[in-house]
Amino acid sequence: MATRISVTVRGLTGLDDRERMLDELEAETGLSWRASAVDQGKVLTGGIVEIVLVAVVGKATEMTVSAAVDAVKRVVERRRGERLDPPETSVATESVPDSAAEPTAQGLDG
Repeated sequence: MATRISVTVRGLTGLDDRERMLDELEAETGLSWRASAVDQGKVLTGGIVEIVLVAVVGKATEMTVSAAVDAVKRVVERRRGERLDPPETSVATESVPDSAAEPTAQGLDG
């Protein structure tokens, strides 16, 4: 079994926030991350978005998954600390079969 780590960010974001966070997550974890915007329907301002960032830790021990999750949480908290009005964020893990380990746009929904 592999473990999928996902970071959900909801709120106001800047033009380069997603790319900066992806770069930081990759640097901290050594994992390949993918992003997908979540359709919010009609909103009053274009600055409020929800994005999901996903990486997969395959064939790793729980200690390695734990270390990756801790690194993700550090990046998320550091990014939130840079903002006066930080977006809502959450970090989650999910066990997935090795065959489904590669994150895809379709796989981001669950």
